[in-house]
Amino acid sequence: MIRSAGRVAAVVGALVVTATGGSAGADPGIFVLPAPTGAHPVGTTTLHLVDEARSDPFAPDRARELMVSVFYPATEVGRYPRGHYASTELVPGLEQALGIELPGALTHSHRGAPARAGDGYPVVLYTPGAGVSRVLGTGLAEDLASRGYVVVTLDHTYETGPAVEFPGGRIVPPAAAPNGFDTVIREKYVAARLGDFRFVLDTLARMADGANPDAERDRLPADLGRVLDLDRVGAVGHSSGGYTAVEAMHEDRRIDAAVDMDGQIGVDEAFGRAVTEGVDRPTLVLTSAQIEEVGDAYPSLDAFWRSATGWKRHLAVANSAHYDFTDMPSLVPAPARPQAARYLGTIDPDRMAALVRAHVAAMFDKFLRGHTDTVLDRPVTDPEITTIR
Repeated sequence: MIRSAGRVAAVVGALVVTATGGSAGADPGIFVLPAPTGAHPVGTTTLHLVDEARSDPFAPDRARELMVSVFYPATEVGRYPRGHYASTELVPGLEQALGIELPGALTHSHRGAPARAGDGYPVVLYTPGAGVSRVLGTGLAEDLASRGYVVVTLDHTYETGPAVEFPGGRIVPPAAAPNGFDTVIREKYVAARLGDFRFVLDTLARMADGANPDAERDRLPADLGRVLDLDRVGAVGHSSGGYTAVEAMHEDRRIDAAVDMDGQIGVDEAFGRAVTEGVDRPTLVLTSAQIEEVGDAYPSLDAFWRSATGWKRHLAVANSAHYDFTDMPSLVPAPARPQAARYLGTIDPDRMAALVRAHVAAMFDKFLRGHTDTVLDRPVTDPEITTIR
């Protein structure tokens, strides 16, 4: 796997600054992601969550704190401003204080718009790669929300780089790793992530019962708790997040289906319990051409295929690299793509986004909604997609 988390965080930060810096002028912002493809407009909000029952493994004198973003089918979006891509807390707070919209890179979601009531929507948790911000999953989250899902993207405090942004402009960088990005720190990251998943699902259950879990008690979007269908829950992640998604499904019966995007299911030779004990619920694995060539995911995937008893499929995407499963391709200007060759393949960014969105949505349509006519139910026709197993 690609393990240079600090370098990736720095590249992402530079790209976001580049994207934001080009937006000054009469237009209050630019859109940096392909538009969602579903029928619903999308709302978004951020939540500051505090797990009072758990000490933070990286700061034992503090309760574990998380920042999450929620994307959901919305109504009345014309009354609500677009969300900022690079900043989910500081910039919107300044806009509210100043009464103006600041230039920046914008998403396709509307901050605080009411949820589209009348239906209950399946819930999907998204977790990013090691050391990477949840914002790189925004495009996928928006697309799923437009198709009728509530998507919660997580930052994992003291791991996420370049930092986690809390309300009031408080910035929490990654914890010191004296021995670098070694096996010990990565296993500690995953253990914290699994606790984060359990806590977020518990928190969503409280929201569905009418509670407001936000630590600042900021007002929740209207009807958001009412539209959560926690009897249908999926998990999706990239790289280390893919491992987290599958492992969390093994650990928590509330999760019904998982998607692993370019992640081995373990840390080096230490396979997860989803591998050593097996899992009985469906799993989709999507891999890049880069990872197929490197091959270091195969020991854990081979073992998973022997032990897992649920539905499973492994598809590879031609001409792609590790970070093509994130928003990074949309943030890199064409002239700069050669400099990002270590992270991005030669596949067209919009085409890659369409393939990832279609297959992730198909997985959850099939197993959370019971659809039988998805791309996973038909012979492969996309020339970029190869069925590995």
